[in-house]
Formats: sequence, C-alpha cells, structure tokens
Amino acid sequence: MNIDKEYADLEAVNARFNDDLQRHIDGTLPKNHIYMLGNPGEILLSAGVRDLPIELSAKRLSKKASESYRHGHPFDIADIKDLPKAMNNPIAVFDNTKDSETKVILTELQHKGQNFVVVLDLRQSAGNGRNGTEMNDIITIFPKDQLQGILGKFNSVDDLLRWVDKEKALYFISTQPTNLTGGGNKGRAINNAINKINNFQNPFYP
Repeated sequence: MNIDKEYADLEAVNARFNDDLQRHIDGTLPKNHIYMLGNPGEILLSAGVRDLPIELSAKRLSKKASESYRHGHPFDIADIKDLPKAMNNPIAVFDNTKDSETKVILTELQHKGQNFVVVLDLRQSAGNGRNGTEMNDIITIFPKDQLQGILGKFNSVDDLLRWVDKEKALYFISTQPTNLTGGGNKGRAINNAINKINNFQNPFYP
C-alpha cells in the first residue's frame, strides 16, 4: 500500500468529516446525514477490519451523545473532531467477542479525560441480500468511563486483542485514576494487561 497516498486520502476524509461535524454542531446538517469516514488504513486492516467504507449515522451520533440516552455516556460531539485520524491511529483494536465481526477501537480522543471507544460492525447499508452493499458501520461511540472494561479486553482468555500501540497503551493504563488506588484483583488485572501489551506481536497487513 502506498503510505503517502493513504495519508493524503485520510487527510481529505478527515477534513470532510470535520466540516460535516461543524455543520452538525451548528444545526445545519440534515438529520439523516451519513458521515463517510473512508476505508480503513493498514492498522485497522491488519487488525481484521474489512476493507470496506466506514460510515456513521448522524442520527445515531446525536442519540449516543445525548444526556437523555438511557445507557448514559453523554458527550459533546465536538470532542470527536478528527475521528477518522483517531480511528486509523488507535491505542488498540479488539474483537468484541470471540469469532465476532465486530471490532472495538480504543482511541486517543477524550471527553473529560475519558477515552472514546468506537465499535464497528459489518452490515448491509441498503437493500437485502445481493442488492445490499456491505460496509463498516459505527454502531456505537462513547467515552469509556471504566478501566475494568478495557482491562477485560486485554486480559480476555479468548485473546480479543488484535492490534496495539504499546507506548500509547501503557501510557493509557498508567494515567487512569484507578491505577493510583487499585490493589488486589484490580492491581493484578493492570499488571496482566501490561504483560499482555509488552508481549503482543502486531500482525502485518500484506
């Protein structure tokens, strides 16, 4: 893959995303708008993300960010500026569950010190069967407020980790508030995750 071209394409996609995001903030973006985040780069491809367009529904984004959303991870949508870049330069990528098409991407974007997690799933964008077009759908995005959930991904017996930036991941763990007070099982989980990160070998996309 031509790295220069990939970077240039990502810059263009990122700029368009930010323009659309500002329109969303300003209230001028159509409610049925679909954000187009381009195709995954080498890191996401090596982690097992399909080489298909990544999309995000503006309606879903508004719902996930809302104070009234029942699962309770409200955020300012301005915090996800540069999302395409952040997704393609993640802290880590995991399978959501064993043998799942769904990928969990831990990013450096933050809301009040909490890192955003993006969950991608493979689905049909329109039509049925052969008439449908496959794409990578962002089914949820939110600031992760519990370290335990991320530690569980690192430490899973199902080996859910698919790609990791070791420097970023170790920094992420070391700066979490629970790391300052954690002992017992929590401390062991942190140490196990650190060992998993240090020993993990990233795959290469051919």
